Amino acid sequence: MLDKQLIVGVYDDGDNLLSAVKKLRKKGVEIFDCYTPYPVHHLDVEMGVKRSNLTVGAFLCGMMGFFSGLLLQFYMMTNHLHTFKSWPMIIGGKPQDYTMVPSMVPVTFELTILFTAFGIGILFFAKSKMIHGKIAEIIDPRQTDDLLFLAVEPEELSKISRSELDSVMNENGAIEIRERNMDGVEVPAKVEERVEKAEKAEEVELSQEEQTERLSLIKSVLGEASVEGKDDLKKISGVGPVYEEKLNSIGIYTFEQVSKLTPESIKAIEELTKYFPGRIEREDWIGQAKNLMG
Repeated sequence: MLDKQLIVGVYDDGDNLLSAVKKLRKKGVEIFDCYTPYPVHHLDVEMGVKRSNLTVGAFLCGMMGFFSGLLLQFYMMTNHLHTFKSWPMIIGGKPQDYTMVPSMVPVTFELTILFTAFGIGILFFAKSKMIHGKIAEIIDPRQTDDLLFLAVEPEELSKISRSELDSVMNENGAIEIRERNMDGVEVPAKVEERVEKAEKAEEVELSQEEQTERLSLIKSVLGEASVEGKDDLKKISGVGPVYEEKLNSIGIYTFEQVSKLTPESIKAIEELTKYFPGRIEREDWIGQAKNLMG
């Protein structure tokens, strides 16, 4: 999923997210997934997620524990399982036959619970493929904090126009609409004003002298860094593998450098890399870099 292209609506309220999902589903749009830092009741139902089969697995594990508890006690404390050559344990004058079943309830109950708990835990991790060392599939760091995300695949635009999709998201409380491209870079939704600014930025060709001037400005503000001490800039929301290479090419390698950005140096970076104007401030690269340094 990390390299999936998605259209993402950002919400700060669970009810708004739920409302947007309902409206989109009514229009025939399939929701790729929703990412929330806390449970949103009935969200799975509105998304059309099928009921999990883990309950069946839990029942089977519980039955295994139930019969294991009975077998263990019959083997240890009665005379009926002669095949196993057991030596019955006489405790508290309990009868050594099937009439002692009521006294077996506590142990049988505990083993049923034990097998169910461990069994459903193992099944959950196996089904989710959550093994040690697996990279978390996070489309935005804020999904683990206080924001909720609704993701739709571009293929769904055959059922609804992009403008209508944006309209439904905005009408139901979206505070932001983003696109996540195949490089894992999140880019702002193509609202007319932003597209116009981006196109103008791409049209500007800097001369060699202007490029040198801007590189000198960046170096004087951010300082120098080397490849040996580079940080993983992809951890900053909005920076993917491709753009990380562009930042490296102009001498930006560390979180410390990013934390020192000024309006002048940001403008120089945007002009050198043909980046969306204003996006660095909107995504608070400086704040993100300081947090990552910590």
